[in-house]
Amino acid sequence: MKSGMTGLIIAAAFIGPGTVTTASIAGANMGYGLVWALLFSIFATCVLQEMASRLGLVTGQGLSEAIVQTMDNPALRWFSIVLVVCAIGVGNAAYEGGNLTGAALGLSNVMPGSLTLWSLILGSLALITLISNRYALVEKLLIALVALMSVVFIAIMFIAGIDFAALKEGLQHLGFSNVTLMLAIIGTTIVPYNLFLHAGLSAKQKSDDAISDETLSTHLPSHRKQLFTSIGVGGLVTFAIMSSAVSAFYITSITLSGNNIASQLQPVLGDYANLFFAIGLFSAGLTSAITAPLAAAYAICGLFGWQQSLAGNAYKSICIVILLIGVVVASLGLKPLAIIVVAQASNALLLPVSVGFLLYVMNNKKVMHNYTNSILSNVLAGGILLLIMILGGTKLAALI
Repeated sequence: MKSGMTGLIIAAAFIGPGTVTTASIAGANMGYGLVWALLFSIFATCVLQEMASRLGLVTGQGLSEAIVQTMDNPALRWFSIVLVVCAIGVGNAAYEGGNLTGAALGLSNVMPGSLTLWSLILGSLALITLISNRYALVEKLLIALVALMSVVFIAIMFIAGIDFAALKEGLQHLGFSNVTLMLAIIGTTIVPYNLFLHAGLSAKQKSDDAISDETLSTHLPSHRKQLFTSIGVGGLVTFAIMSSAVSAFYITSITLSGNNIASQLQPVLGDYANLFFAIGLFSAGLTSAITAPLAAAYAICGLFGWQQSLAGNAYKSICIVILLIGVVVASLGLKPLAIIVVAQASNALLLPVSVGFLLYVMNNKKVMHNYTNSILSNVLAGGILLLIMILGGTKLAALI
């Protein structure tokens, strides 16, 4: 893998239907009141993904393998494995439901057929793509369409203009009234499976680029710079989506729904807004629907030492199970926007498990040698973990 590509892949991974929908709802309902949550999420993603990429570059192994390696006690090792399997499995299954719902929502707005029907069709298409092992070619086309949609949103942000007075007010008066939406913003940006995926991609890069221990110190700074730039671009796209929704819905007091969500593209695309939004949402949804099962299978197989490719039966089975659960969730006939937001929020609730294990591994000298976390890295990651746990605890307490 070429140097710098890992950061782009991670940034592209969180620009899915969950990001488009959640950022749109946040802007439409709360104006710029949740920009702080987005800024926090981008900062946290930079901190945590830097750790994951450093782990892969230093050790040449993924997070799953590192977790197993650091657990000497058999009981503790199996407890850790079960915990990670539950977090990644449940989180990705919910995420998959949101992905397929988003793709189905896009198609159902411009073509005949119910949300349930399109969810089944898209699930079948994703399954065929995975089993045929041709997903790499399909993803290139879909990612290109998602990139085009991102450019349009950024253009709309500049054409419609940013209300800087409202933005300043939103940053001064942090919005805490909707914890679910806050968690959704966090969960759609700091994607738990990305920590496992990024460590694995960086490990592959170490092998492909023949990065030795002697040259590692020269690679890390440029790797970080490319990573932070890529994540920053992803954050800009998310802010552009939120800002477009502020202009189209919040300022005009129009209520956002699944039927009119595409109207925020009208300043640039006019009558073609609905069709373009449908294509973009479909592309983002199907790309994520293919990537999420692959990433979950990669993480889980790494824990058990199973083959981490579709040639392995276990890997293939995990992909299929995640995909089938996603199809069931998307086919329930529930409100599509609610499904997508809840799916992202569930990721945030499960995120502390992945972050906790990442921190544990990054402070283990047996694994990281001279590249263990600095005090600053631990303080930043600890603060991120604490805030997410407080928000998650607040949400869970409200449900009890």
